Amino acid sequence: MTTYLPDWYRDARSAISLLQAVIGLLLVSYPLKKRKAFPLQLILGTGVGCLLLYFFGVRLYIPGNSLAAIASHALVAAIVYFLLIGIAFACYNENIWTILFTAATGYIAQDIAGSVKTLVRQIDAVARLAQLSWGVIAVDLICYGAVYVLIFFALRPFVKNRNDSFDNKNKAIFSVAVLLLCIGMARLSQDNPDRNSMAIIAEAVFQILIDVLVIALQFGVMEQARLSSHVETMRELVHQQRVQYEASKESAQIINEKYHDLKHLLQSFRGTVPQEQLDALKHSIAAYERPANSGNEVLDVLLAEKIGICQQRNIVLTCNLGQTDFSFVEELDLYSLFQNALSNAINAVSALPQETERFISLSAARDGNMLTIHMENPCEENIAFVDGLPQTKEDKDWHGFGMKSMNRVAEKYNGMLTVEQRGKLFFLDILLLAPEK
Repeated sequence: MTTYLPDWYRDARSAISLLQAVIGLLLVSYPLKKRKAFPLQLILGTGVGCLLLYFFGVRLYIPGNSLAAIASHALVAAIVYFLLIGIAFACYNENIWTILFTAATGYIAQDIAGSVKTLVRQIDAVARLAQLSWGVIAVDLICYGAVYVLIFFALRPFVKNRNDSFDNKNKAIFSVAVLLLCIGMARLSQDNPDRNSMAIIAEAVFQILIDVLVIALQFGVMEQARLSSHVETMRELVHQQRVQYEASKESAQIINEKYHDLKHLLQSFRGTVPQEQLDALKHSIAAYERPANSGNEVLDVLLAEKIGICQQRNIVLTCNLGQTDFSFVEELDLYSLFQNALSNAINAVSALPQETERFISLSAARDGNMLTIHMENPCEENIAFVDGLPQTKEDKDWHGFGMKSMNRVAEKYNGMLTVEQRGKLFFLDILLLAPEK
C-alpha cells in the first residue's frame, strides 16, 4: 500500500533524521568524556545541523527512483551522518576513532528504529494515523522510543566498559565503511512508487537484520579486543609474579645462609665476648631468621617477606598453616594465590588509622582431596564488586587482575573463590581440589 506523510514532515525529514541520530548517539556515548560546555554545544550543534538540513536537504533530495534520485538519497543520508560526527566531536573530548565508532553506532540505532517504523506503517490504522501532523509525531515517538530503549539495555553491558576498546582505529574504520555501504544500499529503492507492501516489508526486515548484524560485529569485535587485552594483561601479571617469586626465593636463600653463618660466628665468640653482648648480637640478627615454618618452601619464602612488611606497618599477621599438604599445587600457582591475597590484605589494613585494630588472619587446611584457604582482615572501605570479585582503589593499576588471577588458579584446580564484606571485615575463601589418585 502507498502511505503518505504530511508535507511539512517530508520537507523536514532529513533534519528529523539528524535529531533522531543524535538521540541514538546519546545511547552509547554517555560514558565518554564530555567537553565543558557539553549541553550548550549539544543543543547548538544539533540545532544548526537540523536547520542546515531543513533548508538545503529539500533542494538536494530528488524524489523518484532514477539514478540521480538514488544518488541524492545517499548524499543526504551521508550528510546526516557526517553532521552527526561533527556534533559528537564538538561535544566529547575523545579521539577521532572513538567519535567515529560511537557516531556509527548512533546512526545505525536511528536506522533500525526507522525501519521498524516503516514496518509499523504497513498497518492500515497506523498509516492513516501517520497522515496527520500529530499522528506522525506519535508514531515516531512510539517506534523510536521503544527501539531506543531496547538498544540501550542491549548495548549497556558493552558500553559501560568503553575504556577497554572504544578508541580502536580498525573498529572505527570498519564501522564507517560498513555504514557508508549500508547507506548506499538502503537508498536504491527508496521512494520507488512501484513497490508493494510485501516489497517494503521485505526491505525493512532486511535492513533491520543488516543493521543488527553490523552492531553485533562492532561490539563483538570490541569484546574480542577487550578479552585479548585481558589475556595479555594476565600473562604479564603471571610473568611478573614468576620473576618476583624467583627473586624472593633467591633473596631468602641468601639471607638464610648469611643468618646461619652469623649464628656460627657468634658461637665461636663464646667465652671471649661478654654474654650480654652476645645476647644483644643474637637479638639483633633474630629478625633475619626465617619467621615462617609452614613446611612448604614457596610459602616460607613469601611469608618471610610479608611478615617483614607487616612488622614495619604495625600489622599483626597470624598464620595457621600447620603442615598442610600443598603438594598438588604448582609452585607458581601457590605463590600467586598467597601473594595476591596477602598483598591486597596488607594494602587494605595499611590504609586503616593507627589506633584501629590492624590484623590479618590466614589459615589453611587439607581434608582428603579438598584444600581450603581462609583469610580475613578489617576493611573500612566499601568495596565495589564487579562480576562477584572486588575491585578496590589499591588495585587500580591492574583493574582487578590480581583477584582475577586468584580466581583463575582456583578454577584450574576445579575449585572456587568467594569473597565477602560483612560490616568492617573482609573475608576471602578459596577451595582447591586435588586430582583423584
